[in-house]
Amino acid sequence: MLIKLIEVCLHDQRSSTRELYVNASNIVSISKEVRPRVIEETKALGFSNLTVFSTIVINEGASTKVTTVAHSPDEIQKRIKSSKSLLKG
Repeated sequence: MLIKLIEVCLHDQRSSTRELYVNASNIVSISKEVRPRVIEETKALGFSNLTVFSTIVINEGASTKVTTVAHSPDEIQKRIKSSKSLLKG
């Protein structure tokens, strides 16, 4: 099942956000984002100081993708659980 997340794209000259749809079964790991550069860049994008960011690792077959999203690890876990319960219902 796909879950919708807000991806934070950090580039040298500018940063942006976009919607990211991920197959929940392809998420390998989730960790809280603690890099100072990421925190500062997201403030420039208009995110609140209270927003928690996470780094997720996504399995893409022969490779993995590491990306930053504007959700806490707990929130992502809840989305994964709710998407799986919809399949059973």
